[in-house]
Amino acid sequence: MWAVTGWAVATWLKLTVLLALGVGAAWLWLDSGWFSVACIGAALAELWALRQLGREWAYEARSSWWWSP
Repeated sequence: MWAVTGWAVATWLKLTVLLALGVGAAWLWLDSGWFSVACIGAALAELWALRQLGREWAYEARSSWWWSP
């Protein structure tokens, strides 16, 4: 189970770094209106990815011995 937890955390960190780099690039090259759109889009993508990673982790946890009663 720790392997799945480590994978989920590593995937979340990679995605967060990519989104932060995208927002940083938007800050450098886009107007303020499009920058706001990029920030909102990155925040929504982050929330969606976090929810999906949580679902994947819970699915794997259900099949693990320490999670089931």
